[in-house]
Amino acid sequence: MSNYWRLVNKVIDHASILLEVLDARSVDETRNKEIENKVRKSGKTLIYVINKCDLVNKDLSETLPKDLKPCVFVSAKERLGTKLLRQEIMKNAPKDKFSVGVLGYPNTGKSSIINALKGRSSAPTSPVSGYTKGIQLIKITQRMYLLDTPGVFPYNEKDEAKHALTAAKTFTNLKDPEGSAMELIERFPIVAKHYGVEPTDDPQETLEKIAFKLKRLKKGGLADTFSASRMILKDWQDGRVNK
Repeated sequence: MSNYWRLVNKVIDHASILLEVLDARSVDETRNKEIENKVRKSGKTLIYVINKCDLVNKDLSETLPKDLKPCVFVSAKERLGTKLLRQEIMKNAPKDKFSVGVLGYPNTGKSSIINALKGRSSAPTSPVSGYTKGIQLIKITQRMYLLDTPGVFPYNEKDEAKHALTAAKTFTNLKDPEGSAMELIERFPIVAKHYGVEPTDDPQETLEKIAFKLKRLKKGGLADTFSASRMILKDWQDGRVNK
């Protein structure tokens, strides 16, 4: 983790503009305030890139925090918003060659954003003199380069349910998938409805109903909530459950 933070600090130092990639389904949860504070202290431009907008069925602009500016709504998967993102970058760019650092939680779609920006013509260039191992430099245009880093959590964050919600940890790596699934069910009623189950006030009860619906059963016909939880989290992280 400390090595990742060294890479992040290096990118903030080298880049002229920073992008923080957020998940549209969990904007607040995928904001890394430590990164944002570091960028602000550096005096550099921070652009919020709200990715996976195709998975949200509401107008996000009405619910976003006021400090989330400038921001660009993007669906890297559907290739939506990429042109607007380029325009926002160029609006804040210096006149000479410059680099753009891409930061954020794991699995918010940083690689997808990079691929959408670079298109088919550009390829990663590595290693590059002056850049730390682990930072990838990608040429976008004659002037613009992207600096990609591994995703990082806030330094002291150990909230496994949040990591499941944001797909920062895959469902296979969670110690308590049932607890994470119940928190997801409690926060987002659409999860239960996705499986044809009416949510109740008790997330444990709702989880058991989903298990029966999915035919995830143990010996004796009891609900296999562990197996059902992993399936729910997989579907959420794969974008099959729209919010």
